[in-house]
Amino acid sequence: MRRRIFIGTMLLAAWLASGQPGWSQGTIAYYQPGTPIPLWIPPDSFDIARQLPFSFDGSLTPDLTFAYSWVFIGVRSEGPTRLLTLLSPPPNIGGDPAPVPTGFLLGPDSPTGSLQWFGDDVDVFERLIHCVDTGCGGAFRGQRAYMGVEFQRAGATHYGWVLLQISDYAAFGSIEAWAWETRTGVPILAGAVPEPSPWALFVGGGALIVWFRRKRNERRG
Repeated sequence: MRRRIFIGTMLLAAWLASGQPGWSQGTIAYYQPGTPIPLWIPPDSFDIARQLPFSFDGSLTPDLTFAYSWVFIGVRSEGPTRLLTLLSPPPNIGGDPAPVPTGFLLGPDSPTGSLQWFGDDVDVFERLIHCVDTGCGGAFRGQRAYMGVEFQRAGATHYGWVLLQISDYAAFGSIEAWAWETRTGVPILAGAVPEPSPWALFVGGGALIVWFRRKRNERRG
């Protein structure tokens, strides 16, 4: 019986510490769906292309729109939203969204060289992967990496990331998780999640103390 109580308590602590959606832990809002959101056309579907509106906080006004077909996966910034982009050389405009690694600083100081915050006022989807007869291209091709996003809430600038998994050989991908810094103008590290809540630390630490104390008493007889 005591063993079941201990296991249950530890599971509760792990759940509290896991950054559940909707918990006000720290200043980062984080969400990971139970199943990655697909960015691909099912084999039995006859659809030419699909679009997926995306909002960091679930609002009805999207920050981004993803588009995907048999040969292409792309993303479009909506309104004042900008993506951290690998700008193409002039006279080209725009470029592929930049895949960044865990820990990359996403904020006002992210731009450097060809890496810039870029938004577009026209109906253009920047490619994550594009496949033709000779092969596939795109900066996110074959990547499991983060896409940096700068977006607006109530007229204030916020920074966030979207974790994408994109195939190496086909227009097949998914959205695995996303997060954003709720403080205005404050950078976020790619992959950053909410800090464990005080309740998680309290419950987990208390459970361990009780368990070790019982084990010590059992040894003493």
